[in-house]
Amino acid sequence: MNELQAVTAQLHIVEGVLQESGVGQSVPGVLIQPTRSRPARGRERDFLFVHLTLTGATADTADLSRHLLMTLSHQFYSAGGSITAALRGAVLEANQQLLRHNLGGKGPTREGAVSAVVFRQGELFTLQAGESFALLGHNFGIERMPPKAPAQVTPLGRSSGLDIRYYHHRVQSGDMLLLADPRVSHLPTEEFNAALVESTIETGMAALVTMIGDDSARLLLVEFSREAPVDLPDVQPQTTAPDTAVPMPQPRREGVATAGAATAVSPPAARKPQTQQPIRQQPVTPGTAGSAVSAPAIDREVVERQARRAGSQAALGASRFTAWLADLLARLRPPQSAGQGETVNWAWAAAVALVIPVLVAAIVTGVYLARDQRRTLDEIKAVMAQDLSLAESAATDTEARHYYEQVLALADQANTQLDPGDIEVRRMQGIARENKDKLDGVTRLTAVAFYQFSHEGTNLKAVALREGANGGIFTLDAGNSIVYEHETDETYLNLLASEPRRVLFAGQTVGSHIAGTVADFFWRPQGFAVQREGLAMLDSAGALLTYQPSLDSIFAVPLDLSIDWVNPIAATDFDERLYVLDSGTRQIWKYFPDGEAFIAKADERAIVFSDDPDLANAVDFDLYSEDGSLVLLYNDGRIRYYDTRNGRIEWDESILLANGLNTPLINPTAVEIVGRGLNATVYIADAGNGRIVQVSRATGQVLAQFRATAKDGSELFLGLTDFALAELPLRVFVIKGDTLYKATIE
Repeated sequence: MNELQAVTAQLHIVEGVLQESGVGQSVPGVLIQPTRSRPARGRERDFLFVHLTLTGATADTADLSRHLLMTLSHQFYSAGGSITAALRGAVLEANQQLLRHNLGGKGPTREGAVSAVVFRQGELFTLQAGESFALLGHNFGIERMPPKAPAQVTPLGRSSGLDIRYYHHRVQSGDMLLLADPRVSHLPTEEFNAALVESTIETGMAALVTMIGDDSARLLLVEFSREAPVDLPDVQPQTTAPDTAVPMPQPRREGVATAGAATAVSPPAARKPQTQQPIRQQPVTPGTAGSAVSAPAIDREVVERQARRAGSQAALGASRFTAWLADLLARLRPPQSAGQGETVNWAWAAAVALVIPVLVAAIVTGVYLARDQRRTLDEIKAVMAQDLSLAESAATDTEARHYYEQVLALADQANTQLDPGDIEVRRMQGIARENKDKLDGVTRLTAVAFYQFSHEGTNLKAVALREGANGGIFTLDAGNSIVYEHETDETYLNLLASEPRRVLFAGQTVGSHIAGTVADFFWRPQGFAVQREGLAMLDSAGALLTYQPSLDSIFAVPLDLSIDWVNPIAATDFDERLYVLDSGTRQIWKYFPDGEAFIAKADERAIVFSDDPDLANAVDFDLYSEDGSLVLLYNDGRIRYYDTRNGRIEWDESILLANGLNTPLINPTAVEIVGRGLNATVYIADAGNGRIVQVSRATGQVLAQFRATAKDGSELFLGLTDFALAELPLRVFVIKGDTLYKATIE
């Protein structure tokens, strides 16, 4: 049987006009390369496809794209070991090159997306980073990579860490692979059927030209076939690197075509005949030796991991499908009543005849993919073990931290996509986490779910503690606009009631006020103006509602000039004054106590800053109880500590990064100043990194970082919305989704 070959064609359209590409040249940002001469052991039969997209005009980024593709190619073919590890190392090296380019400041900052695919003996190993986009067409439909938009995307060139996605497929003759820039990812998958399902490379390219229309796109289309096309000339083989043709020897074998030079052909439906048509390559059988573009060296990692993910799901689905089909067959042939003669119902028989082949195919595919899943998991564990060894022998903490992060990333993918109960994966994950915690100065907390809501649509937004000797925790369910009280003992660690008490809900009548949406709340202690302590709840409708547990009562106080509010998101107090952060008006409104009520002064309506504090992007704030200095937290990871007496910044995130914070804040959600005097510290909820960071209020020195582990081994603080804590001993209460967690030091 002829070996499976890859027939390639490229397409570059700018605003509906097909762009010229000469023989031996490829579309900018596209790499098609058989193995180079003298590859690393194991790379002899690997055929590499890459689609790279950079921000900016294609003409301006052509040289940089070419350099990155050369780096990626050289790095991959120079690395031994598994395909996935080599491919991952190559992409990480290209990312480092782009990051160094951006940090060098020699030109505009460029960020990117990449799809890198290796074809070997009927298998595809795919790695994606950034907003990359690819499709794989079979005779039964199309697989999209990624299947849906990832929750978090880190583009190439932004940081040393990448959110890498891995896929593995076995391809058959007639399958089609499309690598494209993100600008076409908005198109529904079904629109590509004409190009990728039961198609050929000629009809596929014609369909793509029609689909793109007057838009722009850079596409690489690959057809996998066991038959050499009869319309291509027999030419000297070449590697098509970006804008460069690299000749190589032409080994010939009977019945197997070798790599061909780029040959222009006319696809059937090219709309603009005055321009040159898309490039098509002769089919290439991996394994031919040749020259290639040069570059650096590599690491090791995992691409095969993801089709195994699909494999596990398919195998599980097959068993469920079998049960469904058994039930269907029973229904297709209803039971005969006693003494009833057998009659042939040809409709039922035809239905059964159609369904049985589907069942057989599903079972065979499920078993086959389950075997692939096991192989992928074994390879992931091998790479994890290697990275742990490399971390132990690393020369610097930074290098060791990098390897531990790789182990944790692999463990997370194995746990979520392959086998969440694998003991060896969990063991290595624990080793990497413990050692990385030591490098980062992290204290690992023991956390458990304290209370989980069962109401549909629950979305916890805020949590606060009742101060004093009575205990008690309050939570705000923004999804249902309800405030709850959880009765606890004085330690806060033990619930006294199995269910929380509903304190307030939207639409509730409080005196003459009808409660609206609660934006935030805080515990308001007793003072000169405030006769009784209570939970102060900021009503977006323009009032402060106070719940007094000791009296089991709620009263409402309207706030002056609240008609000017646009988007109040947070509230706190200082010296019995009330402060409201309004991101819509970019103000922090100030209210002065007047008994139980508040008044606004015409000359002091808001806090004044020496420069623009960018309150439109602020997510939370707090004031220090002794001098009114203020901390502001932003959605992009910035933090500012202001001396409100002069409006100047005392410290910011750059001070944190220079004083113990190894990783910048990502998607921070809440900030709180705790304590007084020398013991006063700032706590920051870093939802994107899954941690709570403790910082010196006076200097910005990082004092500690706290993390907690969920039951499934993941970082529990990832995605936390808010937190409240009590000190001596430290007790942290965290909310996310529909659950309130408690975390303590072991």
